[in-house]
Amino acid sequence: MIVGTEFQGDSIRIGMIQHDSYGEALRIIIDFAIDKHRHAERVVDVRTELSDLRDELNSFDHRTLQWLHDRMAVAFRMDYCLNADLFTYSTPDPHTPAQTVSFWLEFFKKRACKGVFSSLRATPIDTYCCGLSKP
Repeated sequence: MIVGTEFQGDSIRIGMIQHDSYGEALRIIIDFAIDKHRHAERVVDVRTELSDLRDELNSFDHRTLQWLHDRMAVAFRMDYCLNADLFTYSTPDPHTPAQTVSFWLEFFKKRACKGVFSSLRATPIDTYCCGLSKP
């Protein structure tokens, strides 16, 4: 993750907390994709070479997901920093870093997996599993 200020009132402190939990956030996307692929396998009862690669996955190139992660991180900081009025007052952020990580990862899970990816139909199998059977 690249940490920087993207808007007036942005928080480098929150950005560094997000930076430190980068791997956890990316794991949310990978686990979501794996779950969707396994579901597609069960629905069409087909196992492919991709299934074998998926089951052997122990690392991945994070750069393919970095842009999405960093945009979601900015969206979280805008919501967290500006809507929560944390910088309107002279009092410090009332949340611990662990609480902030929890808020961030929950936001990320909702926005990335249930928002962005839930509407994508990337493959014929995914289209079949997620869209064709609906009226």
